Amino acid sequence: MFDFFGLGKKSNKTKILVVDDEPNIVQTLKDRLEMNEYTVVTACNGNEGLRTAEQESPDLILLDVIMPIMDGHEMLEALRGQDWGKDISVIMLTARSQTQDIERARACGIDDYIIKPFDLSELLEKIESIVEARKTTAVVAG
Repeated sequence: MFDFFGLGKKSNKTKILVVDDEPNIVQTLKDRLEMNEYTVVTACNGNEGLRTAEQESPDLILLDVIMPIMDGHEMLEALRGQDWGKDISVIMLTARSQTQDIERARACGIDDYIIKPFDLSELLEKIESIVEARKTTAVVAG
């Protein structure tokens, strides 16, 4: 009976958490991702991002490094320290291009590292690639 209203159906949309302290970047990413049929939630620092990730269970996180309160590396390390956060895909999206930043992020199991400024079309392709790989892995594992 409730299916008539769509209440009995669960959304198959991929949920992406954008964690960045620059409002213009957050809004641009949110708008572009929603135009491409993704569900988007946002946070403005690593501490808020960690809480949001636990509450929202995103499929993928776009994570900046340089942020107040808790930076992206600290959030990533805290995320990977939680059972619920070990398997969430993460793309670092940052102006930090130093080798030690990239190596620190890779050591925590990121899926990709993109340096700002970035090409939105290229980012969308990388997101789609990660989402499709996760779907394939889930089918094989399931």
